[in-house]
Amino acid sequence: MGFRLSLSWGCLALLACGVTFARGASPYLPLGISPEIDRKIERVLVLGDKPVRRRPIPAAVVLDALPKACAQDRALCEDVRAYLKRFMHTGKITHLRASAAATDGDSEAVLPNGHGLHVDDPWEVRAHAYYQPNDHLLISAGAIVREDETIPTDSMISFGSEYAQLDFGYRDHWLSPLNDSASLISTQAPTMPSATLSNYAPISPLGLTYEIFQAEMSRQEGIIADGGTTSGRPSLAGVQLGIEPAAGYSLAVNRITQYGGGARGGGSFSDFVDAFTTTSNEHGVSEVNRVASITSTILFQAQIPFAVHLEYAGEDNAFEGPYRLGATNMSLGLDFPRLWRRYDLRYELSEWQNSWYVHHLYPDGLTNRGHVLGHWFGDNRQFGDAIGGHSHSLRAGLRLDSGDYIQATYRNLAYDSDWAGSRERVSYEQMHMIELDYSTVWAGRAVDAQLHVGRDVFGESFARLGASFDFVRISPRFSGVIEQGDELRSDSNAEVFVEMGAHRSEVREVMLDLGPNVISGP
Repeated sequence: MGFRLSLSWGCLALLACGVTFARGASPYLPLGISPEIDRKIERVLVLGDKPVRRRPIPAAVVLDALPKACAQDRALCEDVRAYLKRFMHTGKITHLRASAAATDGDSEAVLPNGHGLHVDDPWEVRAHAYYQPNDHLLISAGAIVREDETIPTDSMISFGSEYAQLDFGYRDHWLSPLNDSASLISTQAPTMPSATLSNYAPISPLGLTYEIFQAEMSRQEGIIADGGTTSGRPSLAGVQLGIEPAAGYSLAVNRITQYGGGARGGGSFSDFVDAFTTTSNEHGVSEVNRVASITSTILFQAQIPFAVHLEYAGEDNAFEGPYRLGATNMSLGLDFPRLWRRYDLRYELSEWQNSWYVHHLYPDGLTNRGHVLGHWFGDNRQFGDAIGGHSHSLRAGLRLDSGDYIQATYRNLAYDSDWAGSRERVSYEQMHMIELDYSTVWAGRAVDAQLHVGRDVFGESFARLGASFDFVRISPRFSGVIEQGDELRSDSNAEVFVEMGAHRSEVREVMLDLGPNVISGP
């Protein structure tokens, strides 16, 4: 993978392999493949009473949410179950999606949460395949290919169980329950190589979940070290600890720390530990760059179910004391997965102070390949400008009688000169972006049309009309019954035939064919 790996990660690998009494390793659902699929997964999790603390989401978590979600929206449940089938074989190509776009305007704005995709990028190809020789070992190969770069996103080796899954490779990280506005780390930047240990099955009555990772960032110049400067590839340490003390309510603490690089070192396990134990960002005191957040989600299963997401994040210690967060970023999200049966709605608001994604030791700050790791506002400004502001995003969706899906998104971004840093001030305008998506099926394959129009913070307009086609055939809907507690078994070589009018036990036999990698019983 090209990044430094300490001996202690090898010890964790042995630990993950040793936990063989639980369900096996789960594949992750890729992020940003299709607005329709992403939205359907989010809706199933809300209706299924499964709060999201981080992404990418293991397929096993979505599968566990289906029984409760099916009781409220059967059509949605059948669509998601058909999508999950492609992840439940011994090996399969899950997607091979080619996109092309015609662009107009002078803007070079970066689209939100697109792994560094610009509005003027003319084409993109995304692909992913996996092979799972047994329940506890999963090999994945994936890539995002563009005109001027290739990102091996979703290429990794995973092994372990539901309580300790270890992933080595280009795995995305998203430490926030919000869908559009992650403060610490999201998919705004290209994926970094990393080693990650996490669980997808809650532990204890508190519903404990965890994720800990070490990643390597792209090369940065001008890093302050030993009274001079150096260049190198800094490391990034990340951790999340979450609980779900009651059904539908979750709470998590998150932290990422940038350290090392060039003459600053950062390759040893002690450096990794120090990155977590350092509690200050003050000039002349701290040797790392850290940000942290507290997040929460509450799911309300009312006649019109909805979710409330909160995130309180801090960029540094602006206040006295080692544990008080300063230079804050406050985010609020409201998600209505089902309004009047066919409609869904989501709204998110973020408001941040200055100093985000910049640092006195690392001139490039929390970036990878020139893009910020967290909230998309950081890529829509003069690079390194420490200025506060606020953003809004409103997304509405409609499922048509034909099964096609229409989604409209409006984003707004405005900077506040009262929160400007010490740099020379830039005259910013409000950013307005409208995104329209239409998803349908043609010849058994997913087709998406997409339109972006707007004006960036520098007053430059843009228009982008694109279309994508997935060469992987969509699995047919299965309209059987899923009940709470149903188990999916490892039987990847079996072919199961079901006659029309099959009784309930035969329906369960069909579910046995959904493969080894999500659920394998004790």
